Amino acid sequence: MYGLKRGWTAGVEKADADEQLAHMLDEDNVFDEPEDPRFVNYDNEENNASSSTTMQLAKQASPVFSPLQMRPPTSTPSSQSTTTYTSATSPPATVTPLPPLLLVPFTNYIGIKQIPLMIWGFFNQRHKVRAGSEAGYRLVMNTTRPIDVPEVFDEDEQISGTQEEHDKPAPSLGDLDFDKDAEGYYKKSLASLEEDIDGLRKKYYEALPAKLATARELARGTREPTKAEYENPPPTEVELRAERLKKEKRWRNDVEGWEMIKPSQKVPWDNRFKHALRIFDDPPQDEGSETTS
Repeated sequence: MYGLKRGWTAGVEKADADEQLAHMLDEDNVFDEPEDPRFVNYDNEENNASSSTTMQLAKQASPVFSPLQMRPPTSTPSSQSTTTYTSATSPPATVTPLPPLLLVPFTNYIGIKQIPLMIWGFFNQRHKVRAGSEAGYRLVMNTTRPIDVPEVFDEDEQISGTQEEHDKPAPSLGDLDFDKDAEGYYKKSLASLEEDIDGLRKKYYEALPAKLATARELARGTREPTKAEYENPPPTEVELRAERLKKEKRWRNDVEGWEMIKPSQKVPWDNRFKHALRIFDDPPQDEGSETTS
């Protein structure tokens, strides 16, 4: 549902996620070189401005400058093109009928505490077989019904943030609550995922300046490599930039993924789906009745 809503509400313009992330990371100045106080003249503003300009030019011309750096567009589209582009990427007022959804219950037991349930499930496969067979029967019979979602539903509920806890039980969301009990089996460690990633990120960035200094010293020949560095060459600045991009991409994707599926998160919904989505259902008991497809 997250992907479905995003697909019908986000723009259709093409975007390179890696390139956008690289540009974002380049703007935080983590790889900027510190100024050498020996060459800074604090009494001469003109020399300071000239020195700053020289450093920027040297950075752009540096052979170790990251290939992941994004360059700004050479030209901007005209106002007419911009209007057409915006209009073409605006979300439609209605959603065309979408393929029906086949709901199949499934719980994946993971972790030491759930080993008894794994053993029980191993000797009780018939429950999974029956659920799968019934779902397959609905699919073959091609009987569908409109998706069951309450009429009063906050379609502006975003995928970010958490649902407030109330003393009274949360109202049923119909089909959007399907198999919700399975979320109770999520590993408890996932609750601290964001804090764990923050710790990994902090540890990584604390060690990065020393690695970066070593890479620049060896690249510029300001010192000879040690015996250990000869045997195991340390990463270059370009490799450090690529490593950082890879780590940040993984961390951000993990956090975003958890935000989608954590139990406190509501299922993303758009009221335009009300008449566009159908659910495979059991066929009528009366064999003579017609099915709805």
